[in-house]
Amino acid sequence: MMSNNKSLISWQLFLGLLFVLTGGAFLADLLLPGVRIMAYGWPLIVILLGVIFLIGMLMAGRKGAGLAIPGVLITSLGLLLFLQNTFDLWLTWTYAWALFISAIGIGLLVMNLYLKRIGLRKAGGVLIGIGLVLFVIFGIFFEIILDISGENNASVVFLSLGLVLLGLFVILSRFLFARGSRKQEEPQEQVMDISPDAVIEVSTEESENETHENSMKTAP
Repeated sequence: MMSNNKSLISWQLFLGLLFVLTGGAFLADLLLPGVRIMAYGWPLIVILLGVIFLIGMLMAGRKGAGLAIPGVLITSLGLLLFLQNTFDLWLTWTYAWALFISAIGIGLLVMNLYLKRIGLRKAGGVLIGIGLVLFVIFGIFFEIILDISGENNASVVFLSLGLVLLGLFVILSRFLFARGSRKQEEPQEQVMDISPDAVIEVSTEESENETHENSMKTAP
């Protein structure tokens, strides 16, 4: 009961702080001349909401591993909104949506820190790769071929960062798709490997033990 009350209070605390900070920022924009916090900082509210999910995951431990996916996804949305709002990159939504696929993959990897499943780790790696590849393909199509952003160099930088992330993924993919260690596989092989010779030897030893016991009983 104490642990449940503690987690409930913590959720209330972080959610309450989110509302307090949001309301305070709106009041600052209205009452203080020259202050425009929400004009550029409103995506931080989305980021804080995602962070709340991640904090809940850390507090709940293995039982809250599923919170990793919405936590990473909402945090990624907030970061994208912050970049697009700050550098006027709203046209990049034509290919930036693909990063949400990668965000789900990252969420699976974070979840796997608790669950320790090889299949979950590989699924996360596949989603990360698909998202980055789609981001680069559609980014080249819209930015290089169609030139939708025109003279906005920030969009080219945004696409270049996607290429960098794709390159890092290719380098680190060997670890994401690596098989389990031999120490984990050997016990399974030993349990499943039961040869006919071993069965014959066991049955022979049992018959010899029975013969020896019978001879001891019949002895005067």
